[in-house]
Amino acid sequence: MAAFGCSLRIYKQNVSPDVNKVITDGAAQYSFIVPKDKHVPTNHSKELWETGTVTNKTIEGAFSLFKRGVVGSYHHLSQDHLDSYLGEFCWRYNRRKMQPWMFQTLLRELVTKKPMTYKTLTRETF
Repeated sequence: MAAFGCSLRIYKQNVSPDVNKVITDGAAQYSFIVPKDKHVPTNHSKELWETGTVTNKTIEGAFSLFKRGVVGSYHHLSQDHLDSYLGEFCWRYNRRKMQPWMFQTLLRELVTKKPMTYKTLTRETF
């Protein structure tokens, strides 16, 4: 019951009482927090496939891929290279359904692009 009270308090602190509707996923706990007359539950999978619109699920998927990459590959983020990390994960996310062609794409990029120098990578200026 303490978690419910905490969630309700967070909702009241962050959502204006003047809002007309609060759109959430279909999780049952929202029905206890969001007033019934303002609550609009959605089905993200159905919404994405039927309308082709970008939803919370799309954003959550991209961010999830980024978090897994940080924990699994990098273990630590440097502010100096944050743009590079984000650029890489945008590239990965945008090509996540291209697995059958990924090796060929990577090979083409390797042989046609100019290598990045260490100086450019580290943004060192002398």
